[in-house]
Amino acid sequence: MDSLLADLSINVTEIFRDPGFFHPFLSEKVQFSQQDLAKGESFNNFDIILCWNVLIYFNRNLQNEVHKLLYNSLSHSGFIGVGKREGIKFNSYEDCYGEIDASERLYRKIK
Repeated sequence: MDSLLADLSINVTEIFRDPGFFHPFLSEKVQFSQQDLAKGESFNNFDIILCWNVLIYFNRNLQNEVHKLLYNSLSHSGFIGVGKREGIKFNSYEDCYGEIDASERLYRKIK
């Protein structure tokens, strides 16, 4: 993923700035799927996970379980985006991410 973004000289925050827009190179590599986050089963090894406006509907315990699931399903140095009212702070995985863009709630896995 890093080399792909570097080769194309694309800033990752620009990819997500407009929620209705995907850069053409992404359309061939995007996999959309529904997952039961409450089951807690790791579902793949993704470079990017977008989980917008989902966690706000869960209680604190389920939020922590979902953060564990997302962390385990994200590739090393992968990106995670969460909704405007959500974040990665105040859970046991917050130190595992570096902030890429606070206003867009975009983070990168660092541990």
